[in-house]
Amino acid sequence: MTNRCFRKLTLTDLPLLLPMEEDFRSNFVCLKNAKLFLSNASNWFFACIEDERIIGFAYGYVLNRLNDVGNMLYIHEIGVLPEFQGQGIGKQILNGIKSLCKVHGIYKIFLITKKSNIAACYLYESVGGKSDRSDDVLYYFDDLG
Repeated sequence: MTNRCFRKLTLTDLPLLLPMEEDFRSNFVCLKNAKLFLSNASNWFFACIEDERIIGFAYGYVLNRLNDVGNMLYIHEIGVLPEFQGQGIGKQILNGIKSLCKVHGIYKIFLITKKSNIAACYLYESVGGKSDRSDDVLYYFDDLG
């Protein structure tokens, strides 16, 4: 039996984050920015940890709202190591995040994916995610000079 848990990481979990550089992909995490990220209460890193190794994760940011409805959580990325995919880890991560959002008064979670990412769309829909199927267009600005 494996020792597996799902939880939001804190700064004391920094040693768990650093090996993700090799486990998931290069240029994923650096010590300085990981410290800053985990030190900010508005940043969330939720992980599935097995035997002191992160095997799945989602990270994002709480977005403060000007109205009185409540804040939102933007999930920037979700990932599960290939050898652990198809075991329900992504669902458990998202359900764990949904539970934490209720506790923290966050009223909505959102993320962006491509319609062509069928596995991701299936995952999000399987835990109650809805797509508005609108004609929204995503713009980005990377030339800030």
